[in-house]
Amino acid sequence: MTQIKVNREKMMNHAAELGDSVSGITRHTKKNNTMSYTQCNSMTNCQEALHDLVNYVDLFGKVVQEDAIRIKQIGEAYAANDREVGQKMQLEVR
Repeated sequence: MTQIKVNREKMMNHAAELGDSVSGITRHTKKNNTMSYTQCNSMTNCQEALHDLVNYVDLFGKVVQEDAIRIKQIGEAYAANDREVGQKMQLEVR
């Protein structure tokens, strides 16, 4: 496993810069009863798009969880096979 070394001071400076840049953002959610600053022409379209996005993110999370379980099972199977082969070759496998 690789160890990642991070300079705390650099990370704190980066976090402060991000915070400062976000504070300057103005948000125009609704101007003249339309959402002219978005891809949506109405609040309903925007709400539906956000709802779909949340559903897709949930589905993606489930797929990733299933993949994580499969990868873990594959790793355990490889480890078991390595132990068996090591015992046959009379090597110590940790």
